[in-house]
Amino acid sequence: MRRQYSIALRGSGAGLASRARSCEATAVIVDPQIDKLVTPGDRPPAPGWAVGVLRNGKPVHVKGYGFADLEHRTCITAATVFHAASLSKQFTACAVLMLAADRKLSLEDRVSDHVPGMPACAARITIRHLLHHTSGLRDQWPLLRLSGWREMDERTEGDVLEIVRSQEELNFEPGEAFTYCNTGYTLLARMVKQVSGESLRRFTGKRIFEPLGMTATHFRDDHRQLLPGRAYGYTDGGPGRFGLWVPNFDLVGSTSLHTTVEDLLVWAETLLAPKRSFAALVPELLRPGILNDGRRLGYGAGMGLGSHRSLDMVRHSGWDLGYVSHLAVYPKRGCAVAILGNLYKLQPALTARHVAEICLRGRFPGEPARRRTLPRPELSKKRGVYRHRRTGWALWIDLTKGGLVLSYGRSAAGSVPASYVPLVPLGRRRFLGSDEVTEVIFDRDSLTVRSEFGVDDVFERAVAAQGPRSLEPCTGTYRSRELGTTLGVGVGHGKGLVVTQHRGPVRPLSPAYEDAFTDDNKATYIFGRDAGGEIDRVMLSAERVHHLRFDRV
Repeated sequence: MRRQYSIALRGSGAGLASRARSCEATAVIVDPQIDKLVTPGDRPPAPGWAVGVLRNGKPVHVKGYGFADLEHRTCITAATVFHAASLSKQFTACAVLMLAADRKLSLEDRVSDHVPGMPACAARITIRHLLHHTSGLRDQWPLLRLSGWREMDERTEGDVLEIVRSQEELNFEPGEAFTYCNTGYTLLARMVKQVSGESLRRFTGKRIFEPLGMTATHFRDDHRQLLPGRAYGYTDGGPGRFGLWVPNFDLVGSTSLHTTVEDLLVWAETLLAPKRSFAALVPELLRPGILNDGRRLGYGAGMGLGSHRSLDMVRHSGWDLGYVSHLAVYPKRGCAVAILGNLYKLQPALTARHVAEICLRGRFPGEPARRRTLPRPELSKKRGVYRHRRTGWALWIDLTKGGLVLSYGRSAAGSVPASYVPLVPLGRRRFLGSDEVTEVIFDRDSLTVRSEFGVDDVFERAVAAQGPRSLEPCTGTYRSRELGTTLGVGVGHGKGLVVTQHRGPVRPLSPAYEDAFTDDNKATYIFGRDAGGEIDRVMLSAERVHHLRFDRV
């Protein structure tokens, strides 16, 4: 049965209205240590988050912090509805596994059997590939952005299908590698509709949310629909300054789940102690994907599989415009942490780990990672630009006053970007990212980035581009036949290369290695040459899009 958690504001009348401006709300269930840890640092009025915690399978903390709606000064409570972004994927996967259990489809079916019009390059992709992000499909969000779509444009499933059907190449052959891919889960949502005859919203409502009593949860497939009790998403414009940042797309599967921390704790209980039909379903959700060469992934069906201080953990994060989310479950300890927020800069995954440290104090089999101190000359040897062995994607290691930092782009030649990951030394070769999940292992002429899903990306040290050099041969217009869009490459006022695209910003490029440049959006532009040595194309490589070709017009 679904538990109800109530929120009460202290005071009444004028005093209540005064306190509501700062959201001094308290919940019936509060752990003082957790409360102190998760109270946001921003002074009110500010966005915030809702936090729910299970310990030994029972709720020990359920509370909201900050404002759900800054314009109307509505406080966040445990019952506030949030856009949960990629937490959606585990429920989409659950729907697909239910259809497989019903023998309506097989995970070994080709995607093209259920989604008409798939391109020739996708002929060998199966449903299992989509579930485990091993399909090789390029991610829908950067493809839409490169096609001229803006973040606040209305986008639909049809728009994604159109861009998928125009693809001529994959990032890699199906099953050869792992690259997180939202496109795959949009296709799975379409498949659920095709096979069951019901929308993903209706199917999951009848088969998952209603049976579990998750009455506040649904897939929002119409962004115009009114939704009482929801939190609006915000972007940070500086101290005390916030801007509205709310998705208005009608895309489900990879995203668009709307839920509360109350309901997420119900789902966490199901993962910890599944009953009825879920008893057979949950193990399938948690079954790790396997690559063609037999390597096991740290990812199941819409669920991340890993460990925290040697303790098994199931988790997933989400981010969409002004929203963040995270759910972490520790099956062997009956513990779970759910966080839903409405400000993009919040770090729910890191906070959830720290909450778990409180809940599971003395119950971790392993010790916390111990930071080492390395001399700066030792750190300096690791500085430089590195090139992804398969994709050419550029990675930078810089040495700042605080130590080594990792980044995937530059906004101007020679500068460290605003977006970077500090690296904490755990040894001479091994470093831990500030997210406490990503590992970086240095070798003599390479480094390996080990992600939260247990995937190793190898980057080889490259010779940094030396200046000055003539940039004129790179300038021109380049067209992608697959996307039907162009990139303009020119020389900006700062005498460096800049990239322009339809309805997109002007992005300065910084030289990385020979014939390769990076922008401030984690993309690498690799200029290619014909037999005569003339530049005739540019290949774009990023985290989720590899070798996207633009030919010189």
